[in-house]
Amino acid sequence: MKFIQHPVLQEFDRLNNLIDEFYHEICVKQGLSHSAYAILQAVLVLGDGCTQTQIYKHTLLNKQTVSSSVKKLHQDGLIDFQPGNGRELKIHLTVNGEQIVKERILPIEHAESEVFEEMTHEEHEEILRLVKKYFETFRSKVEQL
Repeated sequence: MKFIQHPVLQEFDRLNNLIDEFYHEICVKQGLSHSAYAILQAVLVLGDGCTQTQIYKHTLLNKQTVSSSVKKLHQDGLIDFQPGNGRELKIHLTVNGEQIVKERILPIEHAESEVFEEMTHEEHEEILRLVKKYFETFRSKVEQL
């Protein structure tokens, strides 16, 4: 079977993989698993007191991954729980967790934010429009299969 992939798609896929690999390198360098990094980053962005549901919706990690990673972060002394509404617990960083976020997550988040601060408003709109268009069109085509 022979398939010739569109050259722009090849480059798009390569760049996506490059970004994924770079995030993996960041996690390894910071001494964190991908899920631990994503959860701590989510707590930073969503705020202390967020829930596992909010985290999995933010990170797009599956519920089981979030659940097991949250348990591990709790065992490692980086997060604690407090009662929330209903059955869900609110997640709070411990003093050690705050230090880890401050040293290992926040500098990366600042660097990434600076990238977008250096872009123009038009570039912001363009990148979002194009990625959204790609995703929505791709999803539609796959759903038609």
